[in-house]
Amino acid sequence: MEGGGHHMSGGGEWICTNCKIICVQRDGAWVHPEPWATLKARWICANPQPMREATVGESKRGSMQSLKRDRWIIERQLQRLVVPEGTPIQVGVVGWYQHDDVAAAEWRRRHPGTREDGLAQVSHPRGWGYLASDGHYGLGATTTQRRYDGAGELAAELRALFWACRKLLPRWPTTVLTDYPEIHDLVEAWRRGDTERVPEGYNTEDRESGREAKLLRLARAVHQHRDLVTVKVLDDYADTPLGAGANKLSNLGWRWCANRIRKTEAKESGLATAARYLGVDPVLVPVEGE
Repeated sequence: MEGGGHHMSGGGEWICTNCKIICVQRDGAWVHPEPWATLKARWICANPQPMREATVGESKRGSMQSLKRDRWIIERQLQRLVVPEGTPIQVGVVGWYQHDDVAAAEWRRRHPGTREDGLAQVSHPRGWGYLASDGHYGLGATTTQRRYDGAGELAAELRALFWACRKLLPRWPTTVLTDYPEIHDLVEAWRRGDTERVPEGYNTEDRESGREAKLLRLARAVHQHRDLVTVKVLDDYADTPLGAGANKLSNLGWRWCANRIRKTEAKESGLATAARYLGVDPVLVPVEGE
């Protein structure tokens, strides 16, 4: 899920396996060069080892980004519902998993008589959405190289949980609303310290880029802030405006990923959906640069 092509720097700069900071080979040994040896002195390791060639962007930054955002992602907040940090809030999280027959047919048309190794990635998008009582909302999607990485819809809903928790914790004590008992059990295990617990079939290996699997990052964050996150299991996500709204957002994420709508429509519909289910005007918290 984290793979993809990279434009390499071509300057002999590599990402270090240990600390993910630029390293180069000099006189037969691997070292962290200046200016990164000074600028990133707090984080560099003592024994750099090459993992892969650095991209152009990584060479400019001096390190690998620890987190890769989804290709399809929109996150904003409604202005009328902003609350002070420390205020308890609730957030609904929902995943949308559906086979994309249109994309599958198009792929087969363009690749007649070939192996279908690439088919799963285009035909199994996973949409996700979250909607919080303080006006935060998100929608997006991912694709997968395999038909399943655990149960498809559960994996999508866990993606929603990841982005929601990343946005909300630790600034707001958060109650997660879901209709998946498995999510409740996972979060409780993480809170207890079982941060290796993942759904069956989930690939915990570092991604091709060298980044850590997102669920393992989430597990550590939940354990670190275990007093600030709880899960409430609903009979049906549609029982609450937050769950119903998150469901609509997850569908938008899926449709955007599946090329049914463009980003502009996803943004406009996402704002309208969040405002409608939260009962406020569709006015966003300003973002610097807009």
